[in-house]
Formats: sequence, structure tokens, C-alpha cells
Amino acid sequence: MLLILSPQTSPRLDYVCHVIFERVLGLEYSITDNEEKYKAHTDFKLRYLPKSNILFENDIRRQDEDLLLQDKPALSFYLLSNYEEYLPDCPRDQHGRIVHELSFVVRHQLHKQATAQRIALEYKNLLSKQKPDFQWKGLDYHFVPTFDIDIAYAYKGKTFSHFCGALGKAILTLQWNKAKQIIKARHQQDFQDPYDVYDIEKQFCKQHQLQPIYFILTSYRTQYDRNISPCSPYFSDLVKKLKSHAIIGLHPSYHSKNQSDIIKEKNTLEEKGQVKIQSSRQHFLKVKFPDSFRNLIATGITDDYSLGFYDRIGFRNGMATPFPFFDVKENKATNLMLHPLLLMDSAAVQELGMEEKYQKGITQLIQEVKTVGGEMIALWHSNFMPLDSRQLELFKETFMRMC
Repeated sequence: MLLILSPQTSPRLDYVCHVIFERVLGLEYSITDNEEKYKAHTDFKLRYLPKSNILFENDIRRQDEDLLLQDKPALSFYLLSNYEEYLPDCPRDQHGRIVHELSFVVRHQLHKQATAQRIALEYKNLLSKQKPDFQWKGLDYHFVPTFDIDIAYAYKGKTFSHFCGALGKAILTLQWNKAKQIIKARHQQDFQDPYDVYDIEKQFCKQHQLQPIYFILTSYRTQYDRNISPCSPYFSDLVKKLKSHAIIGLHPSYHSKNQSDIIKEKNTLEEKGQVKIQSSRQHFLKVKFPDSFRNLIATGITDDYSLGFYDRIGFRNGMATPFPFFDVKENKATNLMLHPLLLMDSAAVQELGMEEKYQKGITQLIQEVKTVGGEMIALWHSNFMPLDSRQLELFKETFMRMC
């Protein structure tokens, strides 16, 4: 049992200790402000001397970043809680997402390592000096392949009006090969849709005995929600096909802003696929703190996979292992588990390209997860890697390296 001496206790300090010591290191802990109790303790013990006061506050305000960087528990809380996204002047893009280039974790180059987990390992090394023979929790590496189905097929399953619109646009822009593809998709039963790479994905997962997770967009068409209709037989057939070897999760639509929206989409996906939905990932990785996660909790979602970068690879929260969502506004931890997303296909290509720089970046990312232990969660989109594309070959290469 680890005893931590702190000037005071708080929900924020308890949360950080739970993640660092219990979840990462597998060590039970207790917090006290009693000096005599601390001195009398004969097992592991640590003295916390705060430099930042963030762990003992109840409000939300801009923090002194220099003090955060000097205070390991405070820094961990800032990263784990996504604290800066609660601030009213947090820089956001057109989709309401935090601008990562201006975020705390990127400005201080903390995203290149699993910062919070490395802090945990520093404490482990310190505590090991107190009990050299103690058997610590192992640092396991586990690859979790995930896929977002934003657009299930390039041509199949489209409505007649969408078929006419797409064909007309192809003809008007003199894209004759595309026009032929659209017509074949409509009339040939054996047409090979370019986005239909699901058998390839299944083959790779089966080969390495991995169970993937598919997050499926289940809404009617809007500007940013462009999957085939959930009323299409192609939709139901695909979900039933995927659930034979994968976990099915919900991909809440771009415009889902409240509980009723998510419940409707969740119920539709469960009905069409005859599956039970407990996992989710936000479309466009679009999250609002704390609303998005409160909505998920209220709709019965237990695990979310949204917290990753949309424009680079790396560790957005300093973690490669799941951790519970902390609601900063309510100042309390919840039971919703957050699974860090470390790589998204389009973001990796945007940052690194597809050749030598990409290979180096992926190697460093994988090595970091193996060093600290945890889930190597990667995300691919079938519509980003159509048949016979360089992106599909990159998927195969990356998948093999992550296994």
C-alpha cells in the first residue's frame, strides 16, 4: 500500500493518483494530510509538495503553465482531464475542435511521448528504491485495430437521387471512367466497389488473432454525414458481416448534439445489426467538454475512442492505456473509459507523408507504446484506402508493424 502525504486531499488529486498508481502501476494507494501517520507508515510512501494549486481548486481558470510543468501530478491532471478545453477562450476550428497546433500538449512538445505514463514510471523507479524486491505490474503491449465507416461504399447502396446526381456530375465534368463505374455499380451484382476492402481488413485481423472495432456512422445524409442510409439493405448486410469477427461501435453523427440524437442513432444501429452497442467514437473526432461525454454516459456508452489528433500522430492525453473521464465542471471522476487514439490514417499522412518520414514516425510511436505499455490504437477509414491505392498498401505495412 502506497501512502501519499499531501497538504490536503481533493477529488482531482485522488483521480490522478488512481490513474498513475492504480491503473498504470497496479499499486493500491491512500492519501493523508497527517504527518505522524505518514512517518509511521512502513510500506511505500511519497510526499507531494505542490507547485501548482490546480488539484485543490474547484473552479476552472487559466493556469500558470510553468508551474504545471514543474508539478508532475498537476501536469498529469491537466493532460488527462483535457482541462484547457473547458476554458472559454480555447482556440477552436470550424468544427468546434481544439486547434491542436495551439494546444498546451503540442506547444510544449509533450505529445511525442506518453507523458503521463512516463511520470508514472518515474514514480515507479523512485518507489523501487524503497522496496527493491517488489514485483511490479508488467508493461504489456496490445495492438487494437479500429475502423471508422464514414462512407461504406463509393457507389453501392446510394439512393436513386444520389445515383443520378453523381452520374450527372461525372458526365458534366467529363469523368467518363467514373461515370462507367457509377453505372456498373447500379446494374452489376458482382461489381467490386473500390471502398469494399472489408475482406482484406478481416484477413489481416484473423491472421494475427485480433478483434477489430468498427465505428459505424448511422444517420441520414448531411453535409458532413455521408454514409449510405441505415435503411439500405447494404447497410444491414455490412453490419451483420462485420459483427461476425469484430466489435461494433457507434460513430455519432456530426450533428448529434444531445442525448436523444445519440439514442436514436444507437437504437437504429442495434436494430439493423442485431448488436449491443457500448463503444463509440465521435465523427470528425469532434468533442465538446463535458457535453459529449455526459451524453454518452446517459445513453449507456461505457467506452469512448475519440481522444486523438486529427492532424498528427501522438499522445493527446499523455496516455497509451485507458483511463476514466473526469468531468472538470462537476469536479468528479466517472465510469466512462477513454481509450487514447494514437494514430489516424489521414492525420498521419497529413503530418508525415507516405514514405520515409512516415515510416520513422510510426516506428517511434510503436516503440513508445512498447516502452510504457498499453494499447496501440490505430484508426483507418475504408474510403481513405480504396482498392489498388498506395494508402491501402500503407495500411498493410503499418498493420504488420503494429502487430
